[in-house]
Formats: sequence, structure tokens, C-alpha cells
Amino acid sequence: MSKLLQDELNLRLLNLIVAGEGVEINISKLSKSLNKHRNTIKDRVDNLLDHKIVFRPHYPFPWLFKELPLMVISKTNFLRDEKTKKFIEFNDHIYAAFFFKEEDYNTLMISFHKNVCMHQEWREQVIKNELIPKRDEGYSSEVLHLGTGCFVKFNPSITIKVIEENISNKKQKSILGLEIDDLSFQILKKILRGDGIRTNENYLSKKLNVHRRTIERRIKELRRAGIIGNPVCRFPRLIVPPEYILVKTLVQIKKQQDIVLKALKSDPHIPWIIKAVTGKGGYNIVLFSTFFKIEDHLEWQELLDQRFPGCIGAMKDTYLSPSMTFSIDPEYVSLCIINNLLKQLQKT
Repeated sequence: MSKLLQDELNLRLLNLIVAGEGVEINISKLSKSLNKHRNTIKDRVDNLLDHKIVFRPHYPFPWLFKELPLMVISKTNFLRDEKTKKFIEFNDHIYAAFFFKEEDYNTLMISFHKNVCMHQEWREQVIKNELIPKRDEGYSSEVLHLGTGCFVKFNPSITIKVIEENISNKKQKSILGLEIDDLSFQILKKILRGDGIRTNENYLSKKLNVHRRTIERRIKELRRAGIIGNPVCRFPRLIVPPEYILVKTLVQIKKQQDIVLKALKSDPHIPWIIKAVTGKGGYNIVLFSTFFKIEDHLEWQELLDQRFPGCIGAMKDTYLSPSMTFSIDPEYVSLCIINNLLKQLQKT
């Protein structure tokens, strides 16, 4: 663990800025860069936030992937009651979850853990709390373990290019009922990439009762160590634009893996790629991609196969629509990590 995460002030600061406190959209900077009156910019920004097209700006916490280096994608048969819903939406380890029906399963879940043993202990606790109904043959689940060190790509903002293309070719005119004109789109693109976001060091210094220069220095140290990234806005579903479909795909790349991966890494439809080792099906890559319509994905997949003849083997798709998504704050697991570290430190 980084020594920076054994410092109480750093943890208290992280608790604020990862949650978005003291992080703001810089209306004046956007006004200057886009050459528009600040009131015009503010109206457009307010519309994007009010329509929940983007979440509040905040500092992302990539240290999550080092603190909990085991990513688990699981298909499970959860009970459908309020207790289970609350558990899924407010659990220290569950990063995302989706209503889902395939064979005996009704939930697809992404969670992060320290290691395989810790995941098993966590699952045993789920069973003990009777959140999964018991069948004659036991508790139904299908689990895929992935190492966060095997991430080939994690770029949540890249999907803005897909929206840009769909707006340009008139396939899409609005997002969640808000008509997206050129200025609104330019603002959206900037804040998703972290341009026009400011840190209010004065607010944070008063909140933490330290000098503003201390805040500036601590944030620089945390960024340099890779604990936090540059402040950005993100979509509410993190890697998926509103109204878009998320597709989880298991892929078998049979040959020329480096060439195929290079093409996938540059594709704006794909924000997340993880190398995997699976027995069944011979899959060696997991993709998370996003499309406006299922038909768009089917067309994209056919073109990919034609582009790399003989290179792509088996593929298995799971389509996850916005209505299938549990309401989980994208930063919830990160904030749980920070709070748990803070509690441990205060006990010593």
C-alpha cells in the first residue's frame, strides 16, 4: 500500500474530492475556450446536469484497481426483494450490476476483491444472508475471475466519439429528452475529458482546516502516485452514455492478437478491454462496448470479422440495456475503500 494512503489528511481529502466535493465545472474557462457568454455556458451546463446526462465532476480513483486487484464477473440467481436490492446497490465490492435472464441466472454483476479467497468468503456471506435461493443442486452461479493488471484499455470518456458520430449522421438528436446542439456537445466533450474542471482549494482548506497550499501539494502528490486521476465528469453508468446499450463480449482471438488488440484499443465503441484466460470456449479477451442500437453492434461485429479474416474465433455477447441497470454510484466502491482505510488508521 502507498504511504500516502496511511496519512489521515490524505484520506479525508480523498473522501471529499472522489465524492465531488470541492470539484466544480469552471464556467469562466469554458466561456473563454468556446468564445461564448458565461451565462450561455452556465445554462447549457445546468441542462446537462439536470437531465442527468453526466454526473457531478470529481476525481476518479484508479487506485481501486490496485487495492482490489481481482475483478469478478458473475452470473447469479439473486432473490428479488428490497433487502437484496439494497445489498446490491450499497455493497463495498459491487461495482455494477444488471437485471439479466439466462438459464438459471437473473443478475450479472461486476465486483472487485483482494483475491480469490476473499471473494469466496464474500460469497459465503451472501449465501449466509439468504440473498441467493438454494436449489437441489446448491447455489447457482457462473464466475469469471480477471486480474486488474490485465486491463488492456480503460477509457470511459472515449464513447463520446460514438455520440458525436451518431449526432453527425442524424441517427441521434437528443439525450434523455435534451436536444444536443453544437455548443452543448462541445461542453459535454470537454467536461468528459476533464477540460473546464476546477478544484476549489479554498473550500477544501476550510473543510479540512488546513492551508490551501497544503491542499494543492497533497493533490499533486496523490495524482503523481496514480492514486487519483485528473478531475472529470462521467456518465451516470460510467462507461455507457445514457440510452446506449452496454455489450459484454467474450472473444477468442485465434491469431495476430497484437494487431487485433491494437484495432480494438483505438475503437471508440470499446471503453474497456481485459485479457482473460477461460477454459470453456477458449475465450481470451473480455470486451465492454457500447452502441445506440443492437443493430449497430451486429453490424460492427460483422465488419470486425471481415477486417480480420480467420483471426476471430468464438464470440459470446450479453446485451445490457439502461433499464436493466441497478442504481449504483460509480464511485461507491472507491469511497468505501477510502472510508475503510480511514477507519483502520483511526483505530491504530
